[in-house]
Amino acid sequence: MAQAKQFFTSHRFSHLSLILGDMIAVLVGYRLAFHFYFQMGVWYVSIAPDTETPSISFYMAVTFVILPLYWAMFKLFGLYRFRLNLSLLEVLPHIASAATVASMLLLAATIVAFPPEHYSRNVLVLSWISVIASVSLVRFTVYQLQKWGRRHGWYVKNTLVLGAGKVGRSCAGKIMRNPALGLNFVGFLDESPAPKATEGSYQVFNDYSRLEDIISKFKIQHMVIAFSQDRHGRIVELMERCRPYNVEFTVVPRLYEVFSERIGVEHIRGLPVLGLKRGSISRLEGLVKRIMDIAISLMTLIILSPLLLLTALAIRLDSPGPVLYRQTRLGKGEKPFEIYKFRSMRRDAEKGKAGWSTPGDARRTRVGRIIRPLGIDELPQLVNVLKGEMSLVGPRPERPEHAENFRKEIPTYGSRHRVRPGLTGWAQINGLRGDTDIGERIEHDIYYIENWNPWLDIKIMLKTILAFVNKDA
Repeated sequence: MAQAKQFFTSHRFSHLSLILGDMIAVLVGYRLAFHFYFQMGVWYVSIAPDTETPSISFYMAVTFVILPLYWAMFKLFGLYRFRLNLSLLEVLPHIASAATVASMLLLAATIVAFPPEHYSRNVLVLSWISVIASVSLVRFTVYQLQKWGRRHGWYVKNTLVLGAGKVGRSCAGKIMRNPALGLNFVGFLDESPAPKATEGSYQVFNDYSRLEDIISKFKIQHMVIAFSQDRHGRIVELMERCRPYNVEFTVVPRLYEVFSERIGVEHIRGLPVLGLKRGSISRLEGLVKRIMDIAISLMTLIILSPLLLLTALAIRLDSPGPVLYRQTRLGKGEKPFEIYKFRSMRRDAEKGKAGWSTPGDARRTRVGRIIRPLGIDELPQLVNVLKGEMSLVGPRPERPEHAENFRKEIPTYGSRHRVRPGLTGWAQINGLRGDTDIGERIEHDIYYIENWNPWLDIKIMLKTILAFVNKDA
C-alpha cells in the first residue's frame, strides 16, 4: 500500500498521467471529428453517393495505429519535459504546432495508403481542430490536479541549490514560497556558504566529497546552479558527478537581470556562445500592441457600460465626493499623467503621506469594499488606454514620489519606463501587487519588456481574468 501511494504521488506518475491524458484526448478528438463529419454533416462531402457511412471502428482502429506518431510529435515539441510552471497558456502554441505537424504527416500518409472513399481527408482536417481542443482541455485539467498535488508535496523533485550567496538564497526563497513549481528545497551545496545561509531550518552541505551520499540519502533529482563562488572547473566536476544519478539542472545565467528568451545558441569553433539581444518593443510591434489596446478597450467599455454606470451611481449615493479618483502617475519616458479610478475610499483618505491600500483598510467606503477586491475600481483606466497614456498590459504606473525612492534603491528601475504602463502586468499575475517586494516586481517588469510578443499580452490578460475568478488577484 505504501509503495502504491509512493508511486501515485511521484513525479514519474505525473509524467505518465500527461502522456495518458494526451493519448486519450487524441482518441476523443478523432471520435468527435467522425461524429461532426458523418453524423452531424459538418463540412460533409459525399465522394461516392452509393457507399455507406464508413464504420467508426475502422477510423478508431487507424487512430490507435497513429497514437505513437502523436506521442513522438508531442515529445519532439517539448510537451513532456519537466516544467516549473504548469500553465495551459504556456504550452498551447506547442500543442497546436505538434498537432499541425502530426495532421500534415497523416494527411500525406492517407493519400498514399487509402482512397478518399475509405478514409476522408476532411475528417483529418476536422480532427486537427478537435484534437487541439480536446488535448488542451485535458491538459488544463491535469495541470490543475498536478498543481494541487504539488502544493501538498506530491509530484515534486528534491532540489539542491549550488551556491549559498545572495542569488542562491533568492532562488531558495522563491522555491519555498512557490510549492506549485514542483521543487522541494532540501538545502544548499556550498563549501563556503554565506553566514545568512546557515540561519534557516534547511541543510547546508559544505563537504563536496559527500556529494554522492547526499544525492542518495535525500533522493536529489534536481539542482539549481546559482552563482557559486567555486571555480568553473569545480562546478563542471560536481555536475559530472551527478550524471550517473540522472540529476536535472537549472542554471541561473550570469547577467540574469538583462537576460531574455530572445537568445540564439551559436558556436565559435566548438565553443557554445549565447547571442543576447536586449529586447525592446519595435515600432511595428508597438503598432500591433496599440491596435490591440484600442480594439479590446473599446469592446470592453461597450460590454461593461451598464456595470460602469451602476458603479458610478452607487459611489455617488454611498458617500460624498467625486465618482472618479484622479492621481498623478509616471508613464512612458517618465512622463506624468492622471490615472483614473472609481473612488473606493473616503474623500479625505490621503491626508498625510502617500501609501498603499491594505486589506481591510478602514478608509474604504462601503462600495469600495466591494469594487476593490473585484478590480472594478480599475476599469476607468480603459479611458487612459484609449488616450494612449496606458496599455492594457505593462508595468503598473507608480507615483512620482515612490518612483524617486525606487530609483535610488534599484539601478534597473528606469528600464520599466521604456513602455507604457498597464492595467495589468506580468508582475501582477505572479502575485506581486501593491505593497510587495519592489526588486522582484522590477525583475518581472523587465522580463516582460525583454520578451514581449502579442501572445504574451493575451496570456497575461487571460491569466488576469482567471485570477479574479479564482479570487487570487
